[in-house]
Amino acid sequence: MRKVICVSGLVLACMVAAPAFAQTPEQAKPPVPVAGSYDNGYLVAQSADGAFKYWLDGRINLDWATYRGQKNRLASGFEVRRARLGVKATLHTDFLAEMDLDFADNAIEMKDLWVGYAGVRNTLIKAGNHKAPFGFDTLTSSKNIMFIERSYLDAWAPDRLMGLNISHWEKYWQASAGIYGEAAGVFNDKDTLTGGGAGTSQRPSYVGRVSVAPINDKDRMLHLGFAAARRAPDVAKIATSGADLVDRLDASRIVKFDSRAETHVTRAKFISTGDMKYVDYWRQLGGELAATAGPFSVQSEYQQTKVVRVPTTVASYVDHTFAGYYAQAMVFLTKGDRRPYLVSEGEFGRVVPKSAKGAFEVGVRYSTMDLNDLTTVDPIKGGEAKNVMLGATYYMNTNHKLVFNFGWVDNDDNAKPNKEFAPLPLGTSTSQTSLVGDKFKIISLRYQLAF
Repeated sequence: MRKVICVSGLVLACMVAAPAFAQTPEQAKPPVPVAGSYDNGYLVAQSADGAFKYWLDGRINLDWATYRGQKNRLASGFEVRRARLGVKATLHTDFLAEMDLDFADNAIEMKDLWVGYAGVRNTLIKAGNHKAPFGFDTLTSSKNIMFIERSYLDAWAPDRLMGLNISHWEKYWQASAGIYGEAAGVFNDKDTLTGGGAGTSQRPSYVGRVSVAPINDKDRMLHLGFAAARRAPDVAKIATSGADLVDRLDASRIVKFDSRAETHVTRAKFISTGDMKYVDYWRQLGGELAATAGPFSVQSEYQQTKVVRVPTTVASYVDHTFAGYYAQAMVFLTKGDRRPYLVSEGEFGRVVPKSAKGAFEVGVRYSTMDLNDLTTVDPIKGGEAKNVMLGATYYMNTNHKLVFNFGWVDNDDNAKPNKEFAPLPLGTSTSQTSLVGDKFKIISLRYQLAF
């Protein structure tokens, strides 16, 4: 017997009680029952045959940081570093999807938004906004990175872009490659040169990565990886008068590399190439090494970026090359805990403590990025930064963890922060000119909830 409830003559709500899985006329097939469970930190709903599966993928990063010994005024305090809410789904066995939004800084930012097909053995084809396959540290989820912030190299990694990607994996290796445009929400069809409606087309970028794990068992792992990218610059709006007027489209192909000091509470970026005009494309190469042995794990990357310019008679410009690397080592002090490795992704996974009391891990990282290229013509003085970071992490359980970092930052005399976020101390100067060669300490904390 059906029962329909209507309130005050207006149909505010209608509730239909019917036998379980009753078929309505418009349904081609009966509903599929989906059972819920808690699986290694995730809330999962799945059909008995696995053809349909949904799970939440959310995180909250609450950060605090302060700085000591700096010449420039760096803002200390609290921030919501991430506030993500996402859902992943398997539909009809072979079709996958993910949608992930971030609400930090009181703004909504699109992160992962893609659909995929996994009907070919050990293969995933996906289209949409997702991480391009470049950089071990960048590809590792922020839920699973060893320190509060990633190394300097993350600043110029492709990260999330709109594109089409295909990945394939076997027992000891994986490979992934794709073609990409801009990140979701960045591109529009306006003429960015003049503000008119003529439109400027996107230029494709190509990114690929391969990794092998010749050793990969319960207690030991060795990962070797290589990645390459050929990326095209955005077309920026610049003044279309003067010398650049003759070649304004090429002059508007601008690239700038810059980075914070591996901290996010202060937004100051100490190293920066500034705007490099007349860029045809830039090429990135990266090498990766990671390994685990029981409770010990190490991770390291070297990356090089070469900027190739467009020939022009307007001014004298040359190609430029920049590089950076990091190396880090961690160890669990609690019995039986390990850092898991996902060969199909070529990255580290989520730590699941062996004990109900949690897991405790300590480590150290050295990292550097050099944005100086002192060529005779058109020298770039972007600065070089070197960091040492100590870390300690308490994994309370699969979902909660506390992270403490203490770091030393050493900038060379070409490095100065963008004055918008790090002017001189109050009363020293009205021009707010940033001081170069700053050296200081970072003290930071994070509470993370991931589910």
